[in-house]
Order: sequence, then C-alpha cells, then structure tokens
Amino acid sequence: MKTLFSKSIQFGIIAGVILIFSELINLTSTFAVILEKLFNSAKTGKTASPLAIQILTGLVVFFIAYTFLRKKNGSKSHTAGQEIGSGLLMGITAGILISLLNVILGTYLAKGQDIRNYLDAVSPEVISTFLFQTDIANAVIRYFIATILGGLAASLLHLVSSKTNVSGKISKFIQKIVQQSKIRIFLNKYPYMTTILTLLVVIAVFLLPVLVNAYAISVLGIVFIYAIMGLGLNLIVGLSGQLVFGYVAFYALGAYTFGLLTAPKPFGIEMNFWPALIIAIFIAAIGGLFVGVPIMNLRGDYLAIVTLGFGEIIRILINSNLLADFTGGPQGIKNIGQPTQPALTAKIFGKPFDDNVWFLYLILILFLVVLYVVFRLQYSRTGRSWEAMREDETVAQACGVTVSSYKVLAVVIGAAIAGLAGAIYASRNTYTGPGEYAFMVSVNALAVVVIGGMGSIPGTLLGAFIIKGLPELLRDLENYRMLVFGALLIAMMIIRPEGIWPVKRRTLSVTPESIEVLKKDLKP
Repeated sequence: MKTLFSKSIQFGIIAGVILIFSELINLTSTFAVILEKLFNSAKTGKTASPLAIQILTGLVVFFIAYTFLRKKNGSKSHTAGQEIGSGLLMGITAGILISLLNVILGTYLAKGQDIRNYLDAVSPEVISTFLFQTDIANAVIRYFIATILGGLAASLLHLVSSKTNVSGKISKFIQKIVQQSKIRIFLNKYPYMTTILTLLVVIAVFLLPVLVNAYAISVLGIVFIYAIMGLGLNLIVGLSGQLVFGYVAFYALGAYTFGLLTAPKPFGIEMNFWPALIIAIFIAAIGGLFVGVPIMNLRGDYLAIVTLGFGEIIRILINSNLLADFTGGPQGIKNIGQPTQPALTAKIFGKPFDDNVWFLYLILILFLVVLYVVFRLQYSRTGRSWEAMREDETVAQACGVTVSSYKVLAVVIGAAIAGLAGAIYASRNTYTGPGEYAFMVSVNALAVVVIGGMGSIPGTLLGAFIIKGLPELLRDLENYRMLVFGALLIAMMIIRPEGIWPVKRRTLSVTPESIEVLKKDLKP
C-alpha cells in the first residue's frame, strides 16, 4: 500500500513536470489550438479556449496514470479502492504542481514584470491564456478538476479492462477477423487479383495531381523526393547494415551536377534535362565509390563518423567563396533547367498539364522506376547477400559473401539514387544552394528509413509521408518541430523499434511428415 502510493506520487510529479515544461514553452496552448481545429473547422484563431487547455491537461495525466497502472505495480494485486486512490493521488500531485506554476506566473503578471526576460515563449498574452483571463483562483480550480478527472478516468479504465480482459478480447477478435477475412481468402484463391489491386492503387496515385490543389502538389512532390532518397538509403542502412550519416553529400552532388549542366551560369552549358540527369546520377555514383572504397572495412560508429565528415566536406566546399566561380558559392545556382513537357500529353488529354502537375507526374514515374529497381535488388542474390552482411559480417564472409565488394556496391547504388533525388529537387525549384544540404537532410532521410521500417519498401514511403508530409499539414507545430520529431523517435524506439511497417521475414515451414522422412533418410 505504502509502495503503491509513493510510486503514485512519483508518477504524479512526472506528469506535473511534463505539464510545466509544456506550458513554459507554450506547447500546451499550441496543441490545444490543433485539438480545437480538428473538431471545429470554423476555428481560425491562435488562442486556445479554457476547455481545450483543460482537456489536454487531463489527457496528459490520463496517459501517464494509465501507463503506471498497467505495470501492475509488481506481482501484488490491488483492490479497486487502492487503484482509484492511486489515480486520484497522481491527479492531485500533478494538479498541485501545475497550479503552483500558474500562481507564480499570475503574480509576475499582476506586478507588471515581464517574464520574457527569463522565458522567451511566455508573454503576458500566453500567461493570460493559461490563467483564463488572469483569474488565478478559477484557473487553479480548473486545473485541479482536469488532473483529478484524468487520474480517475485512468484508474477506472484500468479496472474495467483488467476485470473483463477487454484488451485481450479485442486483440483476439481482430486476429480472428484477419485470419478469417474474406478479402484474404479471396486473394489467396485468386492471386492475380493482387496484381489488379496494385494497378488500381497506382492509377489512384496518378490521379492525385489533377485532383488536389497547388499546395498539396508541392507537399506531395517533396514527399516523393524524400521517398526516393529513403529507398536509396534503405539499401545502405536497411539491407546492408551500414550506418551512413553523410547521405546528404550524394544528394548535393546530384543537385549541383545537374544545376551546373543546365543553368546559364556559371558555365553556360545549358544541357537538356535527360542527359544532365544521367550525368548527375553517374557523378553521385562516383562519389559513392570514392567514399565506399576507403570505408569498406569500417563498422558501426566509425563508419558513421567518416560519412558524416564527408557530408560536411561537400557542404563546406559548395559554400566556399574560393569555389564561387565553379559552384556559385553561398548564392547557389539559379535558373536551373526543367524538362520539356511532351506533346503527347496534349494529344491524349486535350491540353498540356500545368508545370507543377507535369513535374509531379515526372517525380511519380521516376519514383516507380526506383521502386522497381530496389525491389528487384532486395529479392535478388545481391539483396540476400546484403541481408546476410547486416545480420553478421563474419558469418556472411564464411558463407562465401565478398563483404567488401557488396558494401561498396550498396553505397554506390544508394549514392546514385540520392543523386537522382537531388537532381529532381534542384530542377523542381530551379535553384539550389548550400543551405539546402545541411546535416538535418541526412537525419531526415535516416528517420524515413527507421520510422518506416528498416529494409521495408512500403515502410519507406510511409516514413516519407510522416517525416515530410505531416509537418507540412501541422504548420502550427513549426516552432516545436524538432521537439515533436525527437519525441516521435523516442516513442518509436520504445513502442515499435522495428518500424511502423517492418519488413516481412521469409519463413520455412516444416511439416511433421517431412521431419519423419528426414529421420528415415538420416538413418544408417
């Protein structure tokens, strides 16, 4: 009993600290505004209502209290009264902490002192929002009600779920539905229907550019460019198991090569799109060979540090004033060439596409080409060799895999795909500069692979939508993008370390009959 309540106080303090931190950086108000917009499309302001702040405060306490109660508190079983008391104690503890913060903030506001001298995000308007128009007593009561209700709801939900085993029954019901799904039975009976459904999905994707607005087209373009990058990095990190942190270097090589070949300055070559694209891919592949050969005997952290250094070298070189006559220096390269829309589109559709629509179609086509190449590689002898290296290099080498050659091959192919993505990106924007190739580009590309699922092709596409699509849709979180990004990575590593859509492992099923036959064959 004593241990239960002491742990309840500890978790209540954790909930209170999270609430205090979120309020001091104004994250609570931002999430409250998003919550209101989800359920009220007419909401346009940037100020959260008291009810939304209360609901969000209660949800924080609810999730932390439910997480604590699900741990069963060791091997001991507790009565319903003890669990309800535990939830209430967590809510009261969190309520005391968050109320104390708002009393302090209200005192500063009443004295006319500007707390922004200490905390930039806490302006007088922000304090008034959390104090519900400077009514400190009302705010304290509201926060206590929210935290107590959050803790009480968590304890009641845990009691109901533990007594009736609701979670276990739901999981068994879902598993039964999946196993007995008519769709699954139908697809197993008619395998060609899988191909038809895949074609329907591809057709639906190709209809998107003519159905969505210009902003959605822009977001989809950058998502599919990062999906192409993710597919290339997936060969290096997901399949061959090489931790590369300087992937942005190959992305920059492709973009700058394409820009120098198609832009009027600094060289004035102004080459056509397709030859320039092929050369950009080739130069990026050479860069991969240049990096891959020296690092083929490195593993783990050493490999990550070396590739990180290569990425920084490329960024510094393209940003250098000494090479401004060759790379454009800090100003970058402008007026980069774009592909000419074929006349065939006008004949088929009656009129040519808009430039942004046509370019999105081009990105989709190139994405499908890369997808096909990566798919064929993954399920080929080369892909199996990469997977063997990833699991254990020593065992793979003992089985006849030339580890050094396959390492370099993975880096070269991944670099070529990154060069393709960089060239498309530069052509799409008609501009490229050193500021676009910072270390965070490599981090984003790696996050696409890790969050989607290491070695998973559909997971890479899903990761690209999460990393580059969701931040564009949730523009209200722009100031907290890195905070949310870090929290997402931590949650993924704890909850689902294999990724959202992990790759399926091939298994060999052995029937009892085949075992008996094997035993007979092995008998002398």
